[in-house]
Amino acid sequence: MCRLLGYTSPTPVSAADLIGTDDCRQWQNLGRLHDDGWGTAWIRPETDSAESARPQGTTSGTFDIGPEVQDTVSRGGRLERYRTPYEGADDSHLTEVLTSRPTVSRITHLRMATNGTVGLTENSHPFLADNIALAHNGSIHPIERLREYATAAEVERIGGTTDTAIIFALILRRVAEGESLFHATIATVRTLRADFDHPGINLLVLSAEEMIVVHATAGTPIPYQNFDTSGTDGELPPDHKDHYYRMSWQRFDDGAMIVSSSGLDHQGWSLIEQNTAMRLTVADGAETVVGV
Repeated sequence: MCRLLGYTSPTPVSAADLIGTDDCRQWQNLGRLHDDGWGTAWIRPETDSAESARPQGTTSGTFDIGPEVQDTVSRGGRLERYRTPYEGADDSHLTEVLTSRPTVSRITHLRMATNGTVGLTENSHPFLADNIALAHNGSIHPIERLREYATAAEVERIGGTTDTAIIFALILRRVAEGESLFHATIATVRTLRADFDHPGINLLVLSAEEMIVVHATAGTPIPYQNFDTSGTDGELPPDHKDHYYRMSWQRFDDGAMIVSSSGLDHQGWSLIEQNTAMRLTVADGAETVVGV
């Protein structure tokens, strides 16, 4: 179980430029409960200082860059990623990412492990392959049956031992077969919702040209047994008792848009409808919503 934050903007910005440093600090504090690692993926800025969007001086995590694909420049650029298996609430590099590392699109993830070994960078989100990044909040059980849906080679290419890696492998299989990323994501979610009992599938999927938001958690039980509140003075963050899987979004006058899972005050935000997939284009903020 995890927390998600993602945005697109016509010009490079940080999350703090959109929602302010106080809300960013509130979101980062969710890492006291979701303390099994954090990570972020973003579109490499098209500037002389392309490293400007990276957290600087990091030593406890792993930095990756997407492949040099011929058409990535025309589609917006290459993706980069940083992730670590360590708690993010007090990590100055996460603060950097949220407040002072601008880019036109970024997804960020705080992990609370339910499937997969804790303490391994390879299980931290976002996952990155084929210049596409994916972060997940939720879980699909039983994972042993989910593993039957993808080959060992497909999952090994993604890395990690979690249900999220399998979901991503299934989406990328469809993309490789010629489907658009949006339709591949929709079809994969529909299949899993049909074949599993109340799966939890909140997703942020980022490519060089779009961010896809999936909110499909109807009937998913809240994992109270995984909540360790020793780092939060015994208290749960806002909405974590009754609306843990809720997703909200906000659009700004210039076309920028930001999406967040529960845990913020979300004043002035709108709820994302349950069982929907939303596509937001990076270039102009155009919005497409489809039921899943």
